[in-house]
Amino acid sequence: MTNLFQLTQMEDIIKVETTLASQGFVYYSYIDQSLHAIHLKGRRFYLDTGGLRNGPHQLLIVAYDWQTGSLISGSHYHFSVHAGNYRERTFLPGDILVASDNVNQAKTGYVGHSALVVDKDHVIESPGLHPAIRKDTIQQFLVKHPVHAHFRPKSTQAGQAAAGYAEQYLNEFKEKGQGSPVFSFSLSSSLDDPWEYIYCSKLIWLSYYYGADYKLENDFLWFSPEDLYNNLGDSEDFELVYKHPDVKFVFNT
Repeated sequence: MTNLFQLTQMEDIIKVETTLASQGFVYYSYIDQSLHAIHLKGRRFYLDTGGLRNGPHQLLIVAYDWQTGSLISGSHYHFSVHAGNYRERTFLPGDILVASDNVNQAKTGYVGHSALVVDKDHVIESPGLHPAIRKDTIQQFLVKHPVHAHFRPKSTQAGQAAAGYAEQYLNEFKEKGQGSPVFSFSLSSSLDDPWEYIYCSKLIWLSYYYGADYKLENDFLWFSPEDLYNNLGDSEDFELVYKHPDVKFVFNT
């Protein structure tokens, strides 16, 4: 198989760049023979290595044609994780993860994603499609969105209250049959209306607004991940725990 990928290993990620001319490919990345991540289109993506054990590892990257499913190329690599590479981070209720990258790398910096930490292992998020709200692991967020920032409320009580609301909100959503709210960026619904439309950063806004009686400021009609990122970065009520060096939003939304 032809080697068409250039790898750059950084502190806790591997940056992968391809020389393939077309962007119409999907990339499957396997670490130690287990599927690690899938990246749709784009010519650059990142693999999170922060959760891997110390020592040597094997990486296989396989590219397929997006439309036909035909195998384009596959390449094998060897890399090592050392104690200095491992990102030791704690996660507390109310922590906020804001990513400027997307599963579809072609839109990185334009939309982004965000999630609310509810315990040391889980987030509640609105990732799109159905169900509109779900609880998932922090690890899957880190794998899908390595280019992110991690913020923490200075008030532990506020963080716990926001996380508590998110848990309650998710339970009510399930009790309602998971039909409402639906995932949408529609501006016809008020930001403080939890039951018509929902999206990732609105879920965080609602959790702090109703759970912790704390209003995150919004500059335009919809409260985007870019708004969340800049709001938290400027706030005296939150601190930055971690920031990937490539976090960047293209537009002020």
